Amino acid sequence: MPLQAVTSLVTFGTELLNNPRPMGSAVPSSRFLAKRMARFLPRSPRGYVIELGAGTGAITAALLGRGIPPERILSIERSETMVKLLKRRFPHLNIALGDAAELRSLLKAHLGAGEIDVSYVVSSLPLRSLPEPVVTRILQEVEHVLHKDGKLLQYTYDLRKTPHPALSAFKRRCTTVVWANFPPARLDVFQKNGHSV
Repeated sequence: MPLQAVTSLVTFGTELLNNPRPMGSAVPSSRFLAKRMARFLPRSPRGYVIELGAGTGAITAALLGRGIPPERILSIERSETMVKLLKRRFPHLNIALGDAAELRSLLKAHLGAGEIDVSYVVSSLPLRSLPEPVVTRILQEVEHVLHKDGKLLQYTYDLRKTPHPALSAFKRRCTTVVWANFPPARLDVFQKNGHSV
């Protein structure tokens, strides 16, 4: 196993032991899930791609592997340990230490005070294991920053087709199960209600 993979697993395991609830899974996202998510994005998105819950960087790497310019990506992670790992792995990427519930403030701090065009929000946050008020606040922030034609990509290990109730402000446009991930994950693509694809 490559040293980078070992380091990622050790870091993930340490965070899981110290603070399990925000982790959402006992293992990091697989490259299969990461690549599947990245394929929903164009190689040259018009606006920014915001990654929530970047973790050890599996999906970050897939976004870059897709060809999305690093200057169009902002990866957000609330664990200081994970942020240090991400900065070592992706030294040229804009990585923010912070909470997705403060998304507007994080965008302003890292991308400037002007109008910020966000085309995609790619979320690895475990919405079903976070407290309801926290999930509601995060999704309100996402709804506020996302362009009217923008997309929210969210995966869950709950394979039922019913989206999280707090996603009522969004319309699901696509859903698929990534069986090759462990555990299998349902990947959903959402858009704000009232807007076409």
